[in-house]
Amino acid sequence: MNHMHNSLADIFQGDEWPDLLDIDQSGDKSVFRFKIGADLKWLKGHFPGQPVLPGVVQTHWACCLAQQVFSLPQNIKRIDNLKFQNVILPHQEVSLELARHSSGDSVTFRYSDPATPAQAFSEGKLVF
Repeated sequence: MNHMHNSLADIFQGDEWPDLLDIDQSGDKSVFRFKIGADLKWLKGHFPGQPVLPGVVQTHWACCLAQQVFSLPQNIKRIDNLKFQNVILPHQEVSLELARHSSGDSVTFRYSDPATPAQAFSEGKLVF
């Protein structure tokens, strides 16, 4: 593993992050595959009886990982085209694709089901 993977793996610790299964990085694109653990902090109380991963957490993860992978500034200016299409549930396997734009200051993110990549959970554009 190279240095970047080590520092990325360090992010995926504790009960605030999913279980990392795989990272595929090539140039301006990174794809993370992970599993949503049932004991994830963010699932508690959202919602009782049927926990789902909050959209704000999905956006937060995408932002943190984009900053790490593409060495972007800590401060995000805005989020564009934010859409939440399907809920992410405990025990679900999820792909997160990050794609950096040629301008360098923005990254699109897309959460999807690895088994059915055409089906998005959520997507948006992070502008730094």
